Amino acid sequence: MGHTHGHAHSHGGGTGSEDRSPQRGRRLLIALALNLGITAAEVGGSVISGSLALLADAAHNFSDAASVLVSYIAWRISQREADRRRTFGYARAETVGALINLTTLFVIGIYLAYEAANRLINPVEVAGTTMLVVGVIALVEDLAAAWVLRKELGSLNVKSTYLHMIADALATVGVIVGAIAIMVWGITWIDPAITALIAVYIFWHAYKEIKEAIAVLMDSAPKDFDYDGLVAELKANPSVEDVHHLHVWQPDEGRTALEVHVAVSERDLAAVTDLKERIKARLKERFGIDHATLEFELSSQVHHGRELLQDR
Repeated sequence: MGHTHGHAHSHGGGTGSEDRSPQRGRRLLIALALNLGITAAEVGGSVISGSLALLADAAHNFSDAASVLVSYIAWRISQREADRRRTFGYARAETVGALINLTTLFVIGIYLAYEAANRLINPVEVAGTTMLVVGVIALVEDLAAAWVLRKELGSLNVKSTYLHMIADALATVGVIVGAIAIMVWGITWIDPAITALIAVYIFWHAYKEIKEAIAVLMDSAPKDFDYDGLVAELKANPSVEDVHHLHVWQPDEGRTALEVHVAVSERDLAAVTDLKERIKARLKERFGIDHATLEFELSSQVHHGRELLQDR
């Protein structure tokens, strides 16, 4: 026995048959329409009332609409089968789109921070009533979008969009509070102050998520992955004498893959096949690895190869 390969191909996360459900596509389109409606209402309300906070929230909602659109496009692309050029499939299209959206979000945050500083220095009159009415409309639409997506939270991608909707609802509550403060106490500086807070929230949110997108594109292992525990688990098998060429990465959001060479003392093919199945089961159960490529080789071959390298 020279070597034998074992492959586990169980696709979870964003690539399973559940992701191809037509209902998911329809719900994403509804959420997209609601976000575009929020954006249009808040831009119009900002022009009429002069509220920068409404414009800030509109910019944030527009970025979320873009994120929903990317999710929808990714859902459509994910239906394509792997081909000779894209042998790993199309799942990472979503990660690339997320990186583009998050980069754009940083630019929007910088613009809003600049405008907030300018408004604090040069305050303008703000129509609190219009700001309040538009804010309430936006809050209702944010909650409606979250409600539409609530049944798709099994998808990490849709869940992140759902959390965006909830966060947007909280930001809109800030706009409503600002409108009430302007109407009751005439505190005009509250509008740019809320805008600045929304900009800070955008920076924090974009920074947090862009790290995850980059980690996937860099073929990184999941955050806090127990690498040492994985090696110990593999070596705990009596016939396993060495583990090398070990690679752990994320093919896309929600899936973890592994590639490893396992040197064994066992020479019986049936016994090695049984060992392979037991290892794959443990990898799935303990580490959530649902795509594993295991290459088995005789430990005597590994030791002989090292001796040749030392002689050279």
